[in-house]
Amino acid sequence: MKIIDVKTYPVKVPLLHEFKAAYGVRNTADFVLVEVVDECGQRGWGEASTIPIYDEGSQADVVFIIEKYFKLLLIGEDPTNVTALMYKLDKAVKSSRYAKCAIDFALHDLTGKLYGLPVYKLLGGKACEIDVCWVLSAKSPEAVAKEAMEKADKGYTEFKLKVGTDAKQDIANLAALRKAAGEKASIRLDGNGAWEPKEALSIIGEFMEYRPEHVEQPVPAWNLEGLKYVRSHSAVPIVADECILTPGHTMRVARMEACDRVNIKISRAGGILPAVKIAAIAQAAGQTPFAGSNLELGPGTVASAHLFTSVTGMNLATELVGPLLLKEDILTQPVQYKNGKLVLNDKPGLGIEPDMHLIEKYGCRI
Repeated sequence: MKIIDVKTYPVKVPLLHEFKAAYGVRNTADFVLVEVVDECGQRGWGEASTIPIYDEGSQADVVFIIEKYFKLLLIGEDPTNVTALMYKLDKAVKSSRYAKCAIDFALHDLTGKLYGLPVYKLLGGKACEIDVCWVLSAKSPEAVAKEAMEKADKGYTEFKLKVGTDAKQDIANLAALRKAAGEKASIRLDGNGAWEPKEALSIIGEFMEYRPEHVEQPVPAWNLEGLKYVRSHSAVPIVADECILTPGHTMRVARMEACDRVNIKISRAGGILPAVKIAAIAQAAGQTPFAGSNLELGPGTVASAHLFTSVTGMNLATELVGPLLLKEDILTQPVQYKNGKLVLNDKPGLGIEPDMHLIEKYGCRI
């Protein structure tokens, strides 16, 4: 079976509400869907979940890299040779992690369909359920409390709050979240690199009253020495996030003992294959890995879930909530959530079907 075509679809899907974090504000998911087609007309789907204000990469460069370079390298190849094909792309183009992720997802999806197996079974089978931590953006205390109570009623027991935009507002939001979610709820905090090391320790000290589970990326991604300093002096676990881009970055953080936990975002890492390596490095270093999110659309969310359900030792809840923050996803059947869990089906591949009418509706020029 050979690949005969690779197609890109840039889309601009509105969020239900403005999403605010220390790195900036988002109102839409400006991503790229990718379709890999074989000679029998079978299709594999992937997603490039770029956020230019958060990390390098944009819709325009994803489309350019795939159309100009990756398409030519993939046509005529066997889509089931995923490892060899991704190595080929790595040798041809440096970085471009989001474009590579979309191809990685699409190849896994197509391979699963060809073998009649869900992707998670290709990856070793189901090792754990997909528990979900609800993610709240920085907003007013009243809005935080309202959203937390609504989600607690739907079975969510773990919450993540974006902080780092304003110190007083952070404390007020955290107090509101703790009161609304209850004393037994787990609360994560994410600074998105907002503080300098000593400033981070000071604000973490103020957070302690509300018993956070951990504090994520308190200092800028480039400042690994600062991250290690905070980790060495913090009373709560420290998470590395924005500084975990590749297995190589993960190894450096591991050697420095700069964190307690590692946030893995498959979209940012370049796909399933490098994400597996990141998880292995973190686990070997005793730095607990867990599944983060770029607030992907349905395809990216489900692809991430297929990997994370297959990895042992991923005991922390995932943050795969992207489709729930959209006004409308682009799948014919929405991603299923029940009692604070993401539920995968057993259909071949990723088990999803994008809706071409919605792709056209939210398609955009770049």
